[in-house]
Amino acid sequence: MRILDRYVVRQLLPVWVWCLVVFVFLSCLVDLFGHLDEILQYRLSPRTVLDYYLNFAPQVFVQTSPLALLLASAFIATRLSRYQEFLAMNASGTSLPRAAVPFVFVGWVAAVAVFLVNDRVVPRTSVAYERIRQEAFRGKGQKQPPVENVAIMDAFNRLYHARLLDVKAKELHDLTILEHDWHNRPTKSLYAHRAVWTRHGWLLLNGTIYRVGPRGVLRGDPEPFMERLYTYPVTIESFRQPLLRPDAMRYGQLRLMISRLKQTGIASARRYQVDLAAKLSFPFMNLVICLLSFAGSTQLHTRGHIKGLGTALGWGVLYYLGVATALGLAKEGFLGLPALVLVWSPHAAALWWSLNVLRRTP
Repeated sequence: MRILDRYVVRQLLPVWVWCLVVFVFLSCLVDLFGHLDEILQYRLSPRTVLDYYLNFAPQVFVQTSPLALLLASAFIATRLSRYQEFLAMNASGTSLPRAAVPFVFVGWVAAVAVFLVNDRVVPRTSVAYERIRQEAFRGKGQKQPPVENVAIMDAFNRLYHARLLDVKAKELHDLTILEHDWHNRPTKSLYAHRAVWTRHGWLLLNGTIYRVGPRGVLRGDPEPFMERLYTYPVTIESFRQPLLRPDAMRYGQLRLMISRLKQTGIASARRYQVDLAAKLSFPFMNLVICLLSFAGSTQLHTRGHIKGLGTALGWGVLYYLGVATALGLAKEGFLGLPALVLVWSPHAAALWWSLNVLRRTP
C-alpha cells in the first residue's frame, strides 16, 4: 500500500468506527426508552438489561455498518475534494479510479468484519437476545402468538419443518419430517396435517409416510394414516427455541438445511435461499457503498461543494431502497426469477454505476 493510500485509510477508518459507535449507542438508547415500561414493570435487574443490550449490539453493528461507511466515505471524499487533494493526486498521475483504492480497501475490511460477526457472533447472541426479550421483557405469563415456518434438526439426522407452531395449543400444523442416513441421503419422509404434543410423545393426525430409495426415488406406495404416536427426541419447547431462524444460523448450517428442505419440496425453502444469499450480499454491501459514495462525492460539477456530499448520500439511500426491494421481491418469487439474481441485482447495478461514473469523470 502506498503512502497516499495509507494517508486516506487513516482518515477513513476512524470516522467509520466513530459512526458505528454512535449508531450502536443511539440504537441501544432508543430501544432502552422503548422498553423502559417493561423494565420498571417486571423489575428487571441491571445485569439482565446489560446482557440484553450486549446481545443486541452485534445485530446493530451488522445492520448499521453500511450506513456508517456511507457517511464516513462521503465525508472524507468531500473533504479531500474541498481541499484540492484530489487535484494534487491528479497532478501526480493518480486517476480517480486509482484514488478510490483505499476506499475499496476499507470497504473490503468492513465486509469481512461484518461477515465474520454475522456468521460467528450473531447466531449465538441472537438466541440469547430473543430468549431475554421473550422471558424478561414480555413477562412469562403473556400469551405468545403462533409462529410461522419453524424448523429443527435432531441428533439422529432428522429435519422437522412445520408451517405453523401454536404454542398455546402445543400443536404443529403441516408438519414434514425428513429422515436421512449418515451420508445425508433421504430415507423416509413423513407428512402430518396436525401434530399434537402429549406427555407420551407426538400424536400425528391425517398424514402420509413415504419411503425413499436411492437417488430420491419413492420406494413402494405411500402409506396414509389417521393417527400415529411417535416418540421423537424433540418437544414443543424445542420448536419454541429460535435455533433454526436464519439469523441464528451460520452460513454452512443454513445451506445444509436448504438442501434438505428442497428434498421435501417445501415451498418456504425459497425464503431460506434468500436469507442465505443475503448472508453474503449484505457484507458485500459495505464495499459497494464505499465506492458509490466516493463516486458521488467526486463528481466534476459538485467537486469541492456540499452538493457532492448530498449526491453521495442520495445515491446511498437509493441503493439501500434497491436492496430492501430486491430482498422483498426475491422472497415472493417475483416473475419466477432465481433468488440469487434478484438479491444480487442491486449490488451489481450499484457497482456498475460507480465504476462507470469514475471512468467518465476526468
